[in-house]
Amino acid sequence: MPRLTVDGKHFLLDGKRHFLRCVTYGPFPTDAGMDDAREFARIAEAGFDAIRTYGLPSLELLSAAAGAGLLVIPTHAWAHGCDFFAQPEIYATAKKDLVSWLASYGDHLGLGAVLVGNEIPSDMARWMGPARVREKIDELILAAKAVTPDIPVAYASFPTTEYLEPLHADFTAFNIYLEDPQALKDYLARLHHIAGDRPVFLAEFGLDTQRNPEEQQQELLASALRISHEEALCGCALYAWSDHWWNNDRSMDEWSFGLTRRDGSAKPVLENLPETSDSFSGELPKISVIICTRNGADRLPLCLKAAKALAYPDFEVIVVNDGSSDSTKDLLDRMDGIRVLHLEASGLSLARNRGAAEASGEIFAFTDDDCEVDQHWLTELARIFTTTSHAAVGGPNLSPDPDGLALALTTAAPGAPTHVMLSDREAEHLPGCNIAVRREAFERVEGFDEIFHTAGDDVDFCWKLRDEEMTLGFSPGAFVWHHRRATPWRYLKQQMGYGHAEALLFKKHPHRFGEGGIRWAGAVYQGSALGVQTGDFIYTGPAGDAPYQSLSLTRQPVRGLAACYDRPFTRVLLRVIGWLSFILRCWTRKRRGGPGRPERTPLFFPKSAPVNRLLTLAHPRGHGRHELYAMLQLGGWMDCSENDWDLQRDHTRLFAATEQVPNESRRTFIRLHASDAAFAQLKERCLRAGFRVVKGDCDQLYISKLT
Repeated sequence: MPRLTVDGKHFLLDGKRHFLRCVTYGPFPTDAGMDDAREFARIAEAGFDAIRTYGLPSLELLSAAAGAGLLVIPTHAWAHGCDFFAQPEIYATAKKDLVSWLASYGDHLGLGAVLVGNEIPSDMARWMGPARVREKIDELILAAKAVTPDIPVAYASFPTTEYLEPLHADFTAFNIYLEDPQALKDYLARLHHIAGDRPVFLAEFGLDTQRNPEEQQQELLASALRISHEEALCGCALYAWSDHWWNNDRSMDEWSFGLTRRDGSAKPVLENLPETSDSFSGELPKISVIICTRNGADRLPLCLKAAKALAYPDFEVIVVNDGSSDSTKDLLDRMDGIRVLHLEASGLSLARNRGAAEASGEIFAFTDDDCEVDQHWLTELARIFTTTSHAAVGGPNLSPDPDGLALALTTAAPGAPTHVMLSDREAEHLPGCNIAVRREAFERVEGFDEIFHTAGDDVDFCWKLRDEEMTLGFSPGAFVWHHRRATPWRYLKQQMGYGHAEALLFKKHPHRFGEGGIRWAGAVYQGSALGVQTGDFIYTGPAGDAPYQSLSLTRQPVRGLAACYDRPFTRVLLRVIGWLSFILRCWTRKRRGGPGRPERTPLFFPKSAPVNRLLTLAHPRGHGRHELYAMLQLGGWMDCSENDWDLQRDHTRLFAATEQVPNESRRTFIRLHASDAAFAQLKERCLRAGFRVVKGDCDQLYISKLT
């Protein structure tokens, strides 16, 4: 069987772009009578090519799936709903079991990818510390990749803990249940920004047919597959194959999410699953690809090979040679299938304008000679142009895997060209290495300003479009591979060039600058996954129950070092290079007449009341955090305005988390800011409600944090 690999924002299967059509499988009650071989044949016949399991499967299941032509995406099911910091043996066992299973079955041809966990509850993540939890997820991912480096690895999250997105995953996986197709489209657009440079996989999507008609399930799941493909996801897993479902040590007969009923018969949804090919049925405009180069003889072969291989029916490639003194002219004159313009050295903006003047397309698509465009780049751009009124559209520029320490450092260093987003779909700025514009919009703003010779022209161009009340769209699937500067010295020279360009921009647009630099209205994305780190602020909502708990960054998100180069010494080198780039960029900007070094503006968040009590409760009927909160709110407790606390009454503050184990044995952990009298009253109230006080494993671990 062909292997599943990651390529930019997509999966490849046997080296070809592939949208993964997946369905979840199990776990089932022992009396469900599910025959794997028979069910796998039905799954393949229904048009799926993968199954997702909740648990590390046996050799027999892997082989049966492979025999039916199905890949298996196992989810490592371990007790991450408990406090695995207070009980470190939980995490140690989980890591040992994962590594052992991969050592035994990691080379099996039926194995497609691995998920190291699934939906750590938000209250338990807050209890343990979100940044520490995210670090432990990353540790599992790195342990898995050390055993099977060729198998894609990720963690299945969900909107309530989107901040747990790991930094070292190969793709981003999210479980989402949204019954409004437009809401699903909008959230998938957000996920691309959370994922950064990597693919997004819809790891669960389903609808219960006990509470909804089967015809609604049919319509909704078909739309989820279609929307996932249109929104440039790498795949979609429908939940679930069968109505049989075993969870929390019991058969879940009150839910029916299956595509098949408990008697094995098919529901209507299996008759209406849409195709998910890469073809686009809309009327496609002619696009002129414009590449400007100066002394790019060593870069152009790969750039032009990718450009000529574009899978698009109507395009031309125009290369503008801006006064090269190397062998670029001879190289271009030998090239077939492109149009070439040779100019005297005049600067990047003039070269781009000359390319546009010679272009015959309705759309001008610009990229650089150190980029390799994705095969479907133009198709993804055209999809946005034909369905919106945006004047310009661009996408991400991704960094190829570094092949040495120097390139690893420059790839991770700050200051690379990137997009700036006003929303999940509308951009404030698109970098010149990946921007396409309608001919009429280009002519309306009179193209690029030719005072910009090496950089800054794209920023000025985007601002001119916006000043004319035109909008810029973003297509996450329209990506290019952008090779970064090969050495730290060349990187630092580039940053000095950016400083010069910012000085020119300042003279032309002073109102867009603050002390020390450009004052962006939108969010700057650098390609890193947006996982929580120490010091970040998370909005958790009233009583900590917001269904979408978002991360508010107190830092500039940047790409991290590639895992194989991520060492304490290289982190120090990266900080030094980043500091030097900041100093040199500011110095050049000020020397050329722009603003100088910015003064640091400290960010303050409201200081919460200190923790001074811990309490662990249990209930014979498995009542937990939600029942506790309901009982307290009936007694006069209210939602707390302080983000670290959920409820308050007078000067008392409370936050609780309930571990995820079978109901009769689960415990609820409570942090309090309370006086002796208030603490005693709370315990008495809980005892009257049927809770009992137990000693928690966490008591000794967290006691040092009490004040």
